[in-house]
Amino acid sequence: MQKSIINVIVLFFLCSFLGVKGMAQQSYNFKQNSVYIYNFIKYTEWASRKSTIVVGIVGSTPVEEELKSLINHKKSPGLSLVIKRVSVEEAKKCDVLVVAQSAIEELKALAKVTDKLPILVITERPNMSRYGACISFTINEDEDFKTEYQLSLKNCKARGLKISDQIKNNAELMR
Repeated sequence: MQKSIINVIVLFFLCSFLGVKGMAQQSYNFKQNSVYIYNFIKYTEWASRKSTIVVGIVGSTPVEEELKSLINHKKSPGLSLVIKRVSVEEAKKCDVLVVAQSAIEELKALAKVTDKLPILVITERPNMSRYGACISFTINEDEDFKTEYQLSLKNCKARGLKISDQIKNNAELMR
């Protein structure tokens, strides 16, 4: 009887340890995502040339600080970024929207407010193109939890955005 209790306790701790490790592996690499976002912006064409790109962050995400740090260290000629937290109502004043995992329920309202405006909408949750996202981050569990992204050319085109081949070629294209 005592041996089976010890086995259950050991099994519990093993499962707890493996569960925590698995959860940590499945989380996003926010620093890497900020580099992706920077490059999405760099390789996207808006109908009118912009001297400053306003990146609105909807919700709370570590990507915000990572992006701010990145633009302080990495300067690209002709590309000036302003990063700020925005509400749904303020979203239409942005050129790029990053919708945090914590604010994904706002996506339908954002799509309605920004419909057909030239705004690159990026989400931290996969399969959000049906709700208006242009790009959605995913985690590929089959490739050691590698961060990847889905691209909706239909949503980009509806917003008047041209996406370069460099972005298209590395994306999972969505309908």
